[in-house]
Amino acid sequence: MEGVELPTGDDDPELGFALVDGAIALVIDVRVYRLTAVKKTAYRLADRCTAVIGALADPLVPVTLRFKPGTTEAGARETARLFFQELLDQELREQIADETSAVRTLILAHAFSKADLIKRDE
Repeated sequence: MEGVELPTGDDDPELGFALVDGAIALVIDVRVYRLTAVKKTAYRLADRCTAVIGALADPLVPVTLRFKPGTTEAGARETARLFFQELLDQELREQIADETSAVRTLILAHAFSKADLIKRDE
């Protein structure tokens, strides 16, 4: 877009992620992302960092990403970026699961209605 300068996050601490004492502090709005999605995201990134999920202060939940000693700031910032990318993915999965729940239940009920689950001796 001509004449419009988009923020990159490098010059604005509000948009960037700062590594302080081996951790990056995040705040997640649970009106946007479900707590279940936050937990699943934390699990998915467990190989890169430890996510410490704080107490819900409606509608916000603090999440601290703790990194192994020696993690570079660039690496930590990239992991924080990936956290939000994965968080969106997990939220969409939760939403799709909600929206398709009735259909999945119907399909399972139909599949098992034709199966004889009891072994009968004849």
